[in-house]
This record gives sequence, C-alpha cells and structure tokens, in this order.
Amino acid sequence: MSHEYNPKEIEKKWQDTWEKQGIYTTPESKDGAENMYLLSEFPYPSGNLHVGHWYAFAMPDIYARLKRMQGYNVLYPIGFDSFGLPAENAAIKRGLDPKEWTYGNIDYMRNQLKSMGASFDWSREIITSEPEFYRWTQWMFTQFFENDLVYRDITKVNWCEQCKTILANEQVIAGKCERCGSEVIQKDMAQWMLRITKFADPLIDDLEKLNWDESIKQAQREWIGRKEGSLIPFEIQKNENLEVFTTRADTLFGVTYIVLAPEHKKIQKWKEQITNWAEVENYVQSVAKKSERDRQQTKEKTGVRLEGITAINPATKKPIEVWIADYVLAGFGTGAVMAVPAHDERDAEFALTHDLPFQFVILPSAGEIGHSRPLITSGENVSILEAGAHEEKGQKQINAEWHAFYDIIEHDKDGLLPKGKRVACSFEGRLIHSGEFNGLSSEEARVKITKAVGGTLTKTYRLRDWGVSRQRYWGTPIPIVYDPEGLPHSIPLEHLPWQLPTDVDYTPDGTAPLARSQELRERTENIFGKGWTPEVDTMDTFVDSSWYFYRYLDNKNQDIFAKEDFIKQWMPISLYFGGSEHTTMHLLYSRFWVKALHSLGLVPHSEAYEGRSNRGLILGPDGQKMSKSKGNVIDPDEVVSFVGADAVRMYLAFIGPFNEPGNYPWDPNGVVGVKRFLERVWRLREKVSKEPSEELFVKSLHQTIKKVSEDLERLKFNTAISQLMTLLNQAEKLEKIGEGEYKIFLQLLAPIAPHITEELWNSFEDTSIHQSSFPQYNERFLADDEKTLPIQINGKNRAFIKVKKGISEKEITDLVLTQDEVKKWVSGKEIKKIIYKEDKIFNIVI
Repeated sequence: MSHEYNPKEIEKKWQDTWEKQGIYTTPESKDGAENMYLLSEFPYPSGNLHVGHWYAFAMPDIYARLKRMQGYNVLYPIGFDSFGLPAENAAIKRGLDPKEWTYGNIDYMRNQLKSMGASFDWSREIITSEPEFYRWTQWMFTQFFENDLVYRDITKVNWCEQCKTILANEQVIAGKCERCGSEVIQKDMAQWMLRITKFADPLIDDLEKLNWDESIKQAQREWIGRKEGSLIPFEIQKNENLEVFTTRADTLFGVTYIVLAPEHKKIQKWKEQITNWAEVENYVQSVAKKSERDRQQTKEKTGVRLEGITAINPATKKPIEVWIADYVLAGFGTGAVMAVPAHDERDAEFALTHDLPFQFVILPSAGEIGHSRPLITSGENVSILEAGAHEEKGQKQINAEWHAFYDIIEHDKDGLLPKGKRVACSFEGRLIHSGEFNGLSSEEARVKITKAVGGTLTKTYRLRDWGVSRQRYWGTPIPIVYDPEGLPHSIPLEHLPWQLPTDVDYTPDGTAPLARSQELRERTENIFGKGWTPEVDTMDTFVDSSWYFYRYLDNKNQDIFAKEDFIKQWMPISLYFGGSEHTTMHLLYSRFWVKALHSLGLVPHSEAYEGRSNRGLILGPDGQKMSKSKGNVIDPDEVVSFVGADAVRMYLAFIGPFNEPGNYPWDPNGVVGVKRFLERVWRLREKVSKEPSEELFVKSLHQTIKKVSEDLERLKFNTAISQLMTLLNQAEKLEKIGEGEYKIFLQLLAPIAPHITEELWNSFEDTSIHQSSFPQYNERFLADDEKTLPIQINGKNRAFIKVKKGISEKEITDLVLTQDEVKKWVSGKEIKKIIYKEDKIFNIVI
C-alpha cells in the first residue's frame, strides 16, 4: 500500500475490481436476508453528469451500502429515461439521428456514473428507448385501452408553435415554452387520454398509509384538488339550466352574479342572444393565448359581461348578471362559478373591479369575534378575512372594528351593502338575510339549501385526465391502428414492439413526424389490410417512467414485463429518492399507473413506493442556480480529478441533511477540507497496533457507532460525518490505535467513502469491506460513568464539578477543596460540616 493517499490510483482500481467480481449484482433472494428495493429516479441522458446528478445518485448509494452491510439483500439498479423532446431538438440542430445522439450520451454517462463509485447493479440496466422495453409500455397501453382506461377526445392543449408539439401545464412558464421560450397558445386537438380521474379518491385516500413527508402528501392532495360540495342549478333565460359547483351552498342567498369560463360551450350556443358579441369574442380569443397556470396566477381581475343573458338565483328568485372571466377554467368543476363577493376574496376583488353588488348573508360565529378583524372596504380594494386570521392590533381596536362591522350589517335590513361600506368576510357562522334558513349554521344550511333548490351533493376535482399524445418522433409509438371506417384498434402483443420507423424527417412542421413515414403506412396495411392506417402520435415520456421500476426486476424477460414472483419479492419499493419538482407529475402519474395495473389484476399492490425522500438543490459557488450563461456550473469530473470521488461524495453528504429539501451553494474550500480529512484517515493507519486502544477511546467509538448508525438511517449524513470527524480528532491524540478499533472506524466510513476504506481494509482483510457487517455498539460502553455535581456553600450553588459515579466522601472532599472557585468562598472561614449525598450534591457549611 502506498505511503501517500492517491485517489486517482485507488478509485479506478477498486471500481474495476468491484465490477469484475460482481459484488453489487443482486440475487433474487439470499439466505437469511430480507429483500430491500432502493431506487433513485433514473436520469435523462443529456450528455454530461453535473453535480446535481452526483447528489441524486451518490447520496442514496450511501444508504444502499449501509443496508447491505446491515445484512439486507439490496437492489439498487440504474437505467436511462432516454426518450424525449431534448434529444429530438438536439438531433435536428446537429443533423443527427436522435438515437445516435442519445446512445452516445448514454455511453458517456454510464462511465461517469461508474466513476462516482455507486453500487448500482448494472446487470439490470434498462433504456426506455429500447424496443425490448417499450414493447411492454405499449402492451400496458393496450390493456388500458381494452378496459376503458384510455380514450380519444378533443381537448384544449398548450401548443408550442416553435417545437410543434403539445406541452404539459408544467412546461409552460409565464405563457412561454420552457424549452424554447416561444409563446404558447391554447389549441383544440384530438389526443389519447388516460383516465387518471377514475382513481382520484384512492390517490388521495391511500396517501395516509404511505411513509412520506407530510409536505409531499399535501402537494399531491392539492394537485388532485378534491372538494366536497353541491351542484346548484341556475336557470338561464327560459327553461335552460346551468349547473354550478360550490363548496358554500350556505351562501347561495348572497350570489349576485355568476361567471363562466371563456371557453364554456354554452357561450357559442348563446351567440345570437348576446348583444355585445364582438367584445365577448375578442376577450375569448385573448384568453386562448394564456396557459391555465397563468390564468390562475394573474392578479388582474378581467372579464366581460354577457349582455342579453340573465340567470335566476334559485334561492332568491332574483335575476343576476352572467359574466365570463379568465380565472374560471372549463375543466374545473362545471366551468361556471357562483359569485358571493361578501364572502369570498376572489369574488370580492372581481366585484369591486366591475362594480357588482355585495350581499351579506353569514354572520360570523361568536368564537371569531375579538380574535380576528373584519375588513370594511373603501369600495376600491378589499382584503378578505379568513377564519382564524390574526392581526397585530390592540384588543380595543379589534373590538371597535367589530362594532363598526355589526353596525353596518345589522342596520342594513336586506344585507345589500352600499359602496364605501362593503364588508368581506369568509367566516362560517349562522345565516342572515336567507329567508327560512336564517339562524341555521353554515354546515347545516349547506345540505338543506342544496336540497331546497333541487341541487345535489357531490365531489369535484382539480385533477383532469392525462393527455399523453405528442406530435414528435423520439418517443414510444402509440400502439393503435385505425380501420377503414376510422375506428381505433389496439395492436396485438404478437406485433409488439410496434417500432419507430426510420424513414422520418424530424423537422417540425405542425404535423406528427410519423405521419410522413411511408414504411409505417406500408407496415400497417401489410399486417392489418388495405385502408388501415397507423396512429402517428408518440407517448408522453412520463408514461415510460410510470412503470420502469418493474422492468428492473426482470429486464430480460421476453414473455411478460416482470415475473409475478419477482414482483412479490421486491415490490413495493422501500425508499424512492427523487426531486421535489416531480411530486405532482412523475410521482403522481406513476402512482396512478400502478393503481390501474392493480385494478386489472396485473400487480398485487396498489402503491409502488413505501417511502419517498425529496432532495435539495446544489447551487453554484455564487449561491445561484447553476447555469452555463452565469458561468457557475461545477464540472464534477474536473473536481474528481483533483480531489477524488470519495471527497466529492463526502462533501455532498456533509453539505446539509439529504432528506430535507434545501439549497446548498457549492464551496470549493469545503471539498478541499474533506480531502484533508481523508488524508488524515489514511495517515492514521501508521498508528495501528495489535494492542487494543485505551478504554476511553473505545467508549467514544461505541458512542460514535450508535450516532452514525442512527444518523445514516435517518439520511442525516452530515451529522454522521461530523461525529466521525470528532472521533478522528480523538484518535489522532492517541499514541496508538488498536487494529480492531481502526477497522470499525473504516466500516463506519465505508458507505460514505467506499474507495479509500476498501483500500485500507484490504491491508488487513482479503474480503471486501462492503461485504462485512456494519458495526454494532455495546451498551456497556454507552453508560456515562461520570456525573456533574453542584458544589454548594451554605446551601447555595457556587460551582460544579465532574466526578466518577460512586466517588467516596473523602475523595470528593479532597478534590473540591482544591478548586479555585471553592477556595475563594471558604478561605479564612471555619468549615462546620460537609454534607455529601452520593452522585447528587456536595454542600459545605461554613
């Protein structure tokens, strides 16, 4: 073994040795070992690993190595999410085949992933663009098609003219395409839809049984957006009803207008009756250019009244105005909302902007009075009070404001508030100005009013079905063909994989590239008959990542996506590591996919992930998100060439708690400091002796075993490393360290720094340190044999002293009287008595 620590030399050596020996190749089962499936979200082959990739894969590897050493049969596989728009755009830009660009990147990234020393089982590698993989993506799609879990429909989509494809809402940023920055428009298009909404309730309800952070669960609940409420019929014109969904039927007497989404189908139907049609049409066209996300986030309350159209409030029987506004979306609820300005912030802001009436119908519960403040508006703006809100105001002022509040609403006989005295308050309470329902609680009134006006109690969801059609080449072909009458049929398994044709011009022109393939048309007619045509869209790449984890279990099986026995042995995944940006897309889509498979009896479970850990973000040295344009991108290959992979791994583990999403700036000095720590571990080898270490160090060692074990288990890698650093400081002060104790130290460090520990271990043992058992602490060494006692003078604490437990009165008296802090109190005084209660108190009476 070299006298100097040389990471370049030892890291490549051990990477090659591990691969040759196959020590990370996972058997389906191992005698006496429990199976544990750990997984990191697989990477897109962009061409070069950045520091974020190291953080994503090397940190979970620490946990995987720990669990192996603890005796688990750990599966930690890797693959590539290789279909997608970036490859196609890069191919067009460079004049390459997308496959050539993608697979070149995969080869490069595969070597980079191996350089970090991660313990991946490479024998299970998957690549989603391989026909052997997407054959089963297509087969699952056909199963969904045959069971009415997928359908074709005309829907409004986000369309990028530059990329010539549909974009998900999440891919539209401030009305522009996140890929190219072009304006995104709304467009009606036919596309294949997956019935994710059929599983909306279990997608929410089953979150309760998952061992996930509550913030992740709540993000999914909000995205699905389940609301329990009422469908209320409003009469429009004569004998035509418009259903409106509301969670606050108790406020129905306060509805002063209704608002429709600009794309609502009723609007075109009323064209002849709308007297300001030109104004309405212009507004509808302007809204069509906005994404749904932008419409929801905009603060400006724009809208147009449908002049000539009137609705009847079913509670008051009075006519009310009908408006269209961009904040109402056709896909949410019924695409129409009832507006109650006196009891809803959004409605209040819209009403003040457009001079619409406020009708007060709910008197807040007594429990709210004095704890929160009503807001009396000036007639120009409003800030509504939510139940339980608190302001930094004196109690007198709060009470005065409530007095003014009651003065307005109780002296206004019908609750219709004049300008300048408009009140907005969203509290639940008891009903007023609501006819026969006056005095009822909000909760009771919701049910009774709904029934009284002929409405129904129901639930609605923000979630909508998942459109998976994409007008691009580099994706999984949708396995559908159309007969001469235009009816769709799924492609049988015997003809899968339904492969991508190669005679395709990828240049975007607004049509799907596959539509320009003669080979695809001929293949379809040769197999299915004259007049049959192929589907020419490809699938959203989130489809591939919705089930990929099953293929790792049986990646060479030609008969099924994975053997049932293997699925039962490994699933669900014990812990799934990923980015928080995927919480409401990939993570939600894959949960749906598994539930759909389960509903068809294809898998025995309804959830894929028992545990989920979201990671943070590594920023540039300037504290900003890494970007080539900012010149703050850290190339891990370059850093590794200077300090080694172990130092980079350990620095990233030390930068902050891995299981708590946060932003961590890269510190070049920090990674150099970690390299110095590893050099000290290397030099400590020179102090190793056959004789055991002194007992005080052994005690510290066992305390460290306990601390490191607990911290690694909780993914608190940073505090585990801090404890190891403390122990190293103690070890360096020893004249010698026992071989057994040094080896335990190496085992504790092994999951974090696998190369250096393997090299040092190899100087003592012939087997791999990573196949050894993780150390266990001895309780005997954890007991604290020292005690801190207060020293009292005439019953008052004057000093403290640390002594061995069970120390005799003579021993402690001799020790106490030598303390400077005690001498100043007893010097020149007569000591009348010593009171000593063992391990509790020492009192000197003078």
